[in-house]
Amino acid sequence: MAKNDKINSLGDEVCRDFLGFTPTSNSTKPPHIANGLFRECTGEICDFRDVHEWIVSERRKDAISSEEIVKKYDEILLKGTNENTSNIKQVRFLFEEIFNPDHTVYPNYDHSVVNISSHWLVKKSVPSEARIGRYIFEILSKKIDGKMSPILELLKKSLEIDDDDLTRILKPIIVFPSDKEKRTLNGVNYPEDSEVKWDSCKDTIRKGFDNLANTMVKVGDDRNSLLVLERITNFSCFSAFLYLVNAHSAVYGGKRIPILIDSGENMESIKKASEQCFAYAKTAVEDYFIESINSILHTEIAHNSKEACLEWIKRMNFSSQTREEEITSAINSYFESFCEDEDEPIHALAHAIQIILYTFDYKNNSPSEFCRVLGTRCGLAGPRGNAAKKRYLVNSFTLETITYSLLSDDDIEDGLELRELSKKALDAYCILLGADVDNEYRVLEEVNIAQSTPGDLRGDLAINAQKLADLYIALGLAHRYADGVTLIGRRQ
Repeated sequence: MAKNDKINSLGDEVCRDFLGFTPTSNSTKPPHIANGLFRECTGEICDFRDVHEWIVSERRKDAISSEEIVKKYDEILLKGTNENTSNIKQVRFLFEEIFNPDHTVYPNYDHSVVNISSHWLVKKSVPSEARIGRYIFEILSKKIDGKMSPILELLKKSLEIDDDDLTRILKPIIVFPSDKEKRTLNGVNYPEDSEVKWDSCKDTIRKGFDNLANTMVKVGDDRNSLLVLERITNFSCFSAFLYLVNAHSAVYGGKRIPILIDSGENMESIKKASEQCFAYAKTAVEDYFIESINSILHTEIAHNSKEACLEWIKRMNFSSQTREEEITSAINSYFESFCEDEDEPIHALAHAIQIILYTFDYKNNSPSEFCRVLGTRCGLAGPRGNAAKKRYLVNSFTLETITYSLLSDDDIEDGLELRELSKKALDAYCILLGADVDNEYRVLEEVNIAQSTPGDLRGDLAINAQKLADLYIALGLAHRYADGVTLIGRRQ
């Protein structure tokens, strides 16, 4: 689309200069976010085209055949050119299962990323990264009390380890041929602290990463580099989701977005309330875009009057005559309608532009729909399937990672009751587990979810908390004692 298209440029400006990343791709998955963050952290990119050829199995169109693999890589094969191609096919199938579970590897190398087990599998930027990796890196790089986040050092150390179980099976391919340079060291591009825009939600994300690093070291997870990489990727995805849905609250003073975790026990009130929470989050993204566009328009329109706004509409540029005709008619209609609702003219215009953006430019991949993309793929929302109505059905790994990000040293050593954990989750992320019933119910009342939820929501919140406590116990994160008290995080 032409650069001088005003509607398109406004959308780009909101993503680039206000939000900090581009939530407009249905193809963004955890390995894309990991690739971006890991590249920023190490300052290097690697060429793993050879590995890529092996990972793309013959079932994929345009993939290199196993016969060609035998000829090309005979030097690293046990039987050289006499290697049985059926064995190669089985190995390639195994590689695809291990390194491509998210289906991010295609016959075209330039658009592919893999599950990253070490720095050897970090590559140059691909469009589906959505700039989330850089966004997270800037939060982690900002010096607080003179220090960057300890997660950066932990991440670097984990990426340097290349004798883990996964990288080791690729090593013969990685080092072949021995005279080929496969690493490019560009150096780490740290932002100046003054360049990193800061708000309460980013501060929360940073504290979460710092706690996550500390907890992983305390419980010994840092001894497993693959687990460290998986946890950091998982929390990065959650952090991007958290900021997307809470940016309106953090920047413009909107209401915080509740995340009601459904334990999966088929309690209708919990299910409905959690669905409403997810829908409310998507609406908050729309509100953020409206307010950001409103901020931009206030710098471009001198007077907050209907006449000045109509004149601004007349001066808009478009990439085509057809687009101009369609959008001009629609934007005038929306603008008039919002003005009649007694909205201030510039704000009414911002609201109209947000609808136009979602209708014309983000028709199939709006920032609000990106909540579904991130939520389902980081294990925070479900059930899967485009037609399914989403709610917060967190998987056990994501729940564990989020919990790690809430724990202090004292929590790990002495433990804390589920109600205390629930308070921490509410304060930090507006996550509702159900154990702090009165406060959590009040949060749902403030956004009119409690009032519109059928059944005994207050009573079911307590049951939901007990079911989540059972999950914590099953994960080894909690212990239930004879007096019925469940302690989270206490080291045995």
